[in-house]
This record gives sequence, structure tokens and C-alpha cells, in this order.
Amino acid sequence: MNPEVFSKYERILALLAGTFNAVIGFIFFFLPELPELQHGVWPGEIPPVLARFVGAIILGNAVGAIWLFGEREWARVRPLALVATVYGTLVAFALFYHLFWLHATSFFWLYFLFDILFLLVFYGLFIYHDIAPRLLRQKAETVKRRYM
Repeated sequence: MNPEVFSKYERILALLAGTFNAVIGFIFFFLPELPELQHGVWPGEIPPVLARFVGAIILGNAVGAIWLFGEREWARVRPLALVATVYGTLVAFALFYHLFWLHATSFFWLYFLFDILFLLVFYGLFIYHDIAPRLLRQKAETVKRRYM
């Protein structure tokens, strides 16, 4: 595989993530008054306008992920992948806080697990596409200078 290319399998994963986010985002944005969303999904009661705000953020991520499906070059994917990684990392810290210090419902363990799996994929993408090639180039340059 070429680290400069966003592979077919990576694009399919982006499409699946985008589709999943679109479904969740539409539910939060268009149906925030559902009783199922008022109890158990949030650590406390929230107004519908806040649920719509969260839904809008998730829909934005969905559009970005679905857009990535059409990209074949990692350099064009990197900015949205970075946003998703930062967002996912902050969500993981917030969930961890609610689970351990505020004793949120056990439902949040599923959300936390999903977020961790999401993060592992994005951390793996950055290691494969950015970090490992950079380290290999630096090592090659060091070896080249040493023997010249």
C-alpha cells in the first residue's frame, strides 16, 4: 500500500461512518422530542435545541465522512480526519469523566466503546499515512548523511 493514497477500503470505512453518523445526526436534529432521546441517551435532561445542536455537529461530520469516500489522496483527506480525531478524543475524555466521576448510566459504556474504536481507526490512519512515512524518511536521511 502507498501511504499517499486513501485506499478503497479506507474510503468504504469513511462511507460507512458517514452513513451511521447521518442516521444518528438526523434523529438528534429532527426528532429531539422523542422520549427515547430524553431518557438514557444523555446524562441528564437537555432541551431540544441542544439536541439539535449536537445533531447538526454529527450531520456535519457525516457530510465530511461521505465526502471522503470520493477522495483518493491522503493529503486531501488529512484535514477532515484531523477534525474527526480531535472531536473523537474530546468526546472520549468527556465520556470518561461522566462514567467515572459523575456515574453516568451504563449506556454510556457502549458510547465510550464506539468512540474508542472510532479513534483507533483514525489514530491508525495518521500513523500509517503521516507518522510512519515521516520517521522512515528521517531514518533514511540520517543513514544517507552518515555514509556520505
